Amino acid sequence: MIQKFKKFMKGICSSERIKMMSLMLLVGTTAVMAQNAAGDYSAGTTALGTVTSEIAKYVPYVVKLCYAIAGVVAVVGAISVYIKMSASVLVLQ
Repeated sequence: MIQKFKKFMKGICSSERIKMMSLMLLVGTTAVMAQNAAGDYSAGTTALGTVTSEIAKYVPYVVKLCYAIAGVVAVVGAISVYIKMSASVLVLQ
């Protein structure tokens, strides 16, 4: 009986598709059990709310940082253009 079962399983497991499908079923079942182990999702919802409020606190600082970087780029660009224009000889006709 055991020999028949082993032979049957060898015949089934010889296909790469069957091996891959059984692996995916095993991994998928494990992921579902891991997600369901928490029970209710209030902890995750609370954590997402906290993260959202913490990120919202940084928005004004990021905006000011972007303005400062844009100002530096504008000043460097203006100086570069001024130097190039003052160094070149304009020919007017």
